[in-house]
Amino acid sequence: MVLEEHIQEAYRIATGYPDLVAKLITIGVQSYTVDVATGIVLYRFDNGHHVLHQAQKIARAVSDEFSYEQTVQAVKDTQQGKTDYPAFLDSIARAGVRFYEATFVGNLRVTYIGVGGFYEEEIPL
Repeated sequence: MVLEEHIQEAYRIATGYPDLVAKLITIGVQSYTVDVATGIVLYRFDNGHHVLHQAQKIARAVSDEFSYEQTVQAVKDTQQGKTDYPAFLDSIARAGVRFYEATFVGNLRVTYIGVGGFYEEEIPL
């Protein structure tokens, strides 16, 4: 199986985000970045290996102003199962998040970044 197939399998069988993170770590993902406007995802592995996943979705507009409160609410809503992934991306785009980075080396965390601000949250495993 090539790296991209391993990533797709992890998403297919994961039972939630912490489980997905554990599966991505198992296949060697060290971090990934999601461009909110395009949905493009860059997965990074050790030794410089990477996988670029091109999204098939329509581009979304991202607010020019970052809202910490709206970002936190969007994250909570998706964690509580109130929104699916496309709705989550729409919510963080309205909150001004340009991209987010999930880091699995050192402190496991997700950092949501926009113009003028960011929100960082630990990933519970």
